Amino acid sequence: MNRAEYLSSIEEHLYQGEVLGEAVFARFLAREDDPLRRYKWASLMQLESETKVRLRPFLAYLGLPISDADVKAQADGFAQNYATTPWADHMKTIVEVTDFYLGKFRAVAAFAPDCDRDVTQSMVVHEEAIQNFAKAELAGDAKTSIDAVVAQLRFPIAVPR
Repeated sequence: MNRAEYLSSIEEHLYQGEVLGEAVFARFLAREDDPLRRYKWASLMQLESETKVRLRPFLAYLGLPISDADVKAQADGFAQNYATTPWADHMKTIVEVTDFYLGKFRAVAAFAPDCDRDVTQSMVVHEEAIQNFAKAELAGDAKTSIDAVVAQLRFPIAVPR
């Protein structure tokens, strides 16, 4: 990876990945009726939202644009068959998508100069929390699966009663 690829990946994968994740989770949330699953989607959406905002000063520091890509069509595509897709299949998709992003985030963190390492490494931790949520759900741990995601939130979603 060279400096240009590093900056491009920060913009495309770190920042725009959060934009897409936020939009997808918002659509899943809008289509879900179960209160506990709504809480989980809302918490995932909140993590993407907070992370996107947290990344803006980093992008500005690097001289990168701070603008959200239009991901409406892509997010709509992910959510198109939400109601007819089993929960486990949603979780499998999250594992697959986070595998892709973890590869990108780890490459960025490995290349990052020391002054950028805290931010870039935090993105690996962020993505691992999302992946671990999905893996826990697949393993049948619906009770504590979202805990590592919620632990990263500055403004957590209220737990349903």
